[in-house]
Amino acid sequence: MRPGFTLIEVLVAVMISAALLLSADIVFEQLADSRAAASRAAAERDQTQNAATMISRLVRQVDVSPRLGSGSTMHAFTGDSITARFTSSCIAPGGWERECDVSLRVTTDSTGAAIVAVSSTGDSARFRVHNRVLSLGYLTDATGAGHWTSSWPAGPTAPIAIGVMSPIDTVVWRIGARG
Repeated sequence: MRPGFTLIEVLVAVMISAALLLSADIVFEQLADSRAAASRAAAERDQTQNAATMISRLVRQVDVSPRLGSGSTMHAFTGDSITARFTSSCIAPGGWERECDVSLRVTTDSTGAAIVAVSSTGDSARFRVHNRVLSLGYLTDATGAGHWTSSWPAGPTAPIAIGVMSPIDTVVWRIGARG
């Protein structure tokens, strides 16, 4: 016998190597997909958290004081179960705050419901909720379990808080620097 490998042995070795390379490729592809999914989930969480922070800041700074100047109208807060409108302080270029009008609106699409905040300065935020049913509520009295209403009449007063209500949870954004 001559030393070396037969053609069958070489073919078997090549087949085993190909199977191992194919398995490794599948594993690396799954790892890449997992990394991309984790990256998308992290970006979505960041976007939701940033939106919640922006909306919370805008709601905390609701302004219902009289406007200064002749012929000026009052700042007003108004809302129903789908939309809230109010005046707040928005961050302008240079980090300064300036008066802006803000609109919060409940929207629904194929991925679920969201609260979209848009200011007159062009800032916007989308607070996503995976539930498909959302409504806005307005806290009128915080004693006991609290008293919520589904609308707020236009005028120079503001509720204690705005609630984003779903069948499973409520997110509460407090208005002003109350307790």
